[in-house]
Amino acid sequence: MDQQLPQRNKPDNHSFNTGPAALTAWFNDLPLVNTGKSQELLGAALQEINTLRLPPDNRLETLERFPSPVMCVTDALKKKFLDKPLPLKGDNLVLATQTFELFNALATGFRILADDLRSRNSNKPQLVVALHRAMRYLSEILLTSYRVYIQYPAGLWKTINALYALADEHNITRQAVTDITLHAPVSSTIEAVYKQILLLSLACPYRLRQHEIHFVYNTLLDWADCSRLYNVDDKDTRGLFSINLQSDAPPSYRDLKDGDASAPYMRILDTSSMASRMREALDTSQDGANQQAGTGNTEIMQRLMLAWGVMPKRLFPRHPQDAPVQLVIGLNAIHQLATGPVTEEVEADENIRDTHYLQDPTFESATAFHTNPYAGKSAQQTVAKDSNLLKGAYVADKLAPSRIESWKIADISAGGYCLLWDSDEISRAQVGELVALIENDRPDSTNWQTGTIRRMKFTEERGLELGVQLLSPGARAVWVHLYKDGISTGDRMQGILLPGIEAIKLQASLILPTLPFRTGCTTTLQDNVKTETVKLTRQLENTGSFAQYHFTPA
Repeated sequence: MDQQLPQRNKPDNHSFNTGPAALTAWFNDLPLVNTGKSQELLGAALQEINTLRLPPDNRLETLERFPSPVMCVTDALKKKFLDKPLPLKGDNLVLATQTFELFNALATGFRILADDLRSRNSNKPQLVVALHRAMRYLSEILLTSYRVYIQYPAGLWKTINALYALADEHNITRQAVTDITLHAPVSSTIEAVYKQILLLSLACPYRLRQHEIHFVYNTLLDWADCSRLYNVDDKDTRGLFSINLQSDAPPSYRDLKDGDASAPYMRILDTSSMASRMREALDTSQDGANQQAGTGNTEIMQRLMLAWGVMPKRLFPRHPQDAPVQLVIGLNAIHQLATGPVTEEVEADENIRDTHYLQDPTFESATAFHTNPYAGKSAQQTVAKDSNLLKGAYVADKLAPSRIESWKIADISAGGYCLLWDSDEISRAQVGELVALIENDRPDSTNWQTGTIRRMKFTEERGLELGVQLLSPGARAVWVHLYKDGISTGDRMQGILLPGIEAIKLQASLILPTLPFRTGCTTTLQDNVKTETVKLTRQLENTGSFAQYHFTPA
């Protein structure tokens, strides 16, 4: 990201007309229904305006006309490239790049305005607006980078930190301004936006799903003010995190900072007060049904409390590896890996029950196929489609399409793996997805390890990178029958039983689809050895792809 502001020249007769009447006519003619054309016109106009030498009043009035159409166009662009397979390629990558460029062009305009106003003490209200708007649009670049799991532009943090430092220098970080960049304008401050950006980066966004990243960003509009920013020479400073206002780096743990931690350009971020605010939100949450369905926010907030309040430590130093590994993605595919193909008996009754369509949160079509992930075959296995296309989206005794991908181990520890995607194809990996790892030098299917994807990130240098947290070893596939009012529903679903480890007091747990199970349910676990009835006692996690429960004998 270019830190240098463009050189400005005096407008001439061929320059973009920034007069009020001309601007009104130009915006009235903007074809917002045509997203591509509008993006092109807005980008070109902002680029030209940023090269003109304009009076601050004129520049501010001109730039303040752009937020609404820019947000309208970027929202439309995001709908086309968000929630798409990663890493982004082709048109999707082009659309993401256009979104970044539009945000950056508008942020650059307000940075120019701030640069023109920084020596004029009489124009502090305009300087507040200029710095606030610039930081808001730079935050959108950061947010969108996180949501598509790519590395944010180099220089982005240096610009954000420098803008806050300028506001702090003029003592205007807490001066209120109306934020018109949101769908519903609200009162805001430069410090609030800056803390929102800092806390978002500390939430480990590459370990969250796309909708979770957006939830955190929006939630921080209200929660950011619960944190505190201190100068290093303030009395009774406390806080786990610090920020170097002269660096091109996000905040990090205070104890891990190199250099002079007492320098005047250092700031301390204290998040201790946020814990009570988040506990209050958890205690008052009444949306239990949505949480069970995987759409609630309880699990996210619990993870945020850890991210903002606890320094994670690895179990031991990681050792770089260079071995291939096969990744089996999804509960259905993992269950098939352990149990092998199952032949379906033709049903005499072809009546369709509505509940069939509600039982598969992944909406995968029912299929039957044969696969051997250790025979050196491609990850794309031949799949035979079910002859009856009208049957429910999830029927557990039929198998879902195989999801077996070849990855490369970049790093490994007792707690998990760092994997690199060594392919030009698109991966089906998602944050929160259940996976099984099979190292090629261990072809025995009993040696697979179960984990969950906690982090995704794409960079040009390394490609797509996954952070996989290992779960309990020795996982076992089971069939699960759900009971309702003491009577089996007759539906058989796939589950993974994670045995307990007595030495470290790790209790056994059960991995199930997110629907229709909930805490308090009675279920029957069945495998080739035995059948037992259990009661689900506590939900440990719900990633949206699977749910994990503790259980007791019923």
